[in-house]
Amino acid sequence: MIVKFFEISKKNLNKEKFFLLYGNNSGLIEETLKKIIKSKASNNLYNYDENEIIKDPINFEENIYNKSFFEDKKIIIISRTTDKIFEILNEIVEKNLDDVTIILKSGILEKKSKLRNFFEKNQNTISIPFYEDNLQSLNLLAQNFFKEKKISISQLNINLILE
Repeated sequence: MIVKFFEISKKNLNKEKFFLLYGNNSGLIEETLKKIIKSKASNNLYNYDENEIIKDPINFEENIYNKSFFEDKKIIIISRTTDKIFEILNEIVEKNLDDVTIILKSGILEKKSKLRNFFEKNQNTISIPFYEDNLQSLNLLAQNFFKEKKISISQLNINLILE
């Protein structure tokens, strides 16, 4: 399922387990990643690079499927993902694990990408595209920033800052 980045705050992310964050706006990807992690409220965070998983898929799968008495939920972040990881990920999504959240970070993915198509069409996965900043996205970021800091500012002043 496709979700726009500005709709993330409106969705209940506690139920969702598989995310694909892709595009060339890395700053916004990192900000959204923090929101997802914050909503999951887990201290068990594991970072992988796609190459590590491809070189040793058994170790990765053991980490996902093994449970510990001290870990209740796991969040796994996989960076620089491409279609090479599709088969491994497809198996994991089919098993529908309860206590594991997997977040994939990727650069630009083509429309033909297996990974992108899988995440967009599957109801159990969320695909969030991030495009280059335009005035609308920058305006939204500025408004959220000033609202968070409890600073009152007019739209005219925000427009001046953006330009």
